Amino acid sequence: MKIIKEKLAVVIFISLFIGNWNLLKASTPEELFQQNFTEPLVTIKPITSDKPVVPGDSFIFDLELIIAPGFHINSHKPEDEMLVPTVIEFKPDRSFEIKEITYPEAKKKKFMFSEKPLSVYEGQIKVKIKITLDKNYKAKNLPLEGKVHYQACNDYACFRPETIPFKVNITVATN
Repeated sequence: MKIIKEKLAVVIFISLFIGNWNLLKASTPEELFQQNFTEPLVTIKPITSDKPVVPGDSFIFDLELIIAPGFHINSHKPEDEMLVPTVIEFKPDRSFEIKEITYPEAKKKKFMFSEKPLSVYEGQIKVKIKITLDKNYKAKNLPLEGKVHYQACNDYACFRPETIPFKVNITVATN
């Protein structure tokens, strides 16, 4: 019990240092990972090019995932079958084809709840998505809808998996 209280004291000190006041609502490590946070642990920002896409061509856009300080999300390949990987999915549409989703290189980190280092993302990451637009596409904009499925964790434990939807409009070149 003494070790748990010492670890909690360290987390409280760090939370004061990084300004994450939500962590102070918890008095035990169990409460720390069971509480509800007012700010999202992960936010998504689509980053597109200003250049219009030509029907029939491929293009790349980024999804930037911003992970709250003091937290991490499992990588696309977390290396532990009990952990939920970060996955990006798109709403099916005949107007385009997803050619490739490239996840960034993950960090290997050891946490109190794991016996071995895990593959995680922290801070800001960018996932690159390569898409080919149908050659017969006629509209001026291509609406893309999808979702990011992830599992956020802190140093003590992992939270329930979450799914965040996103929408982005891609400008299409017209003849």
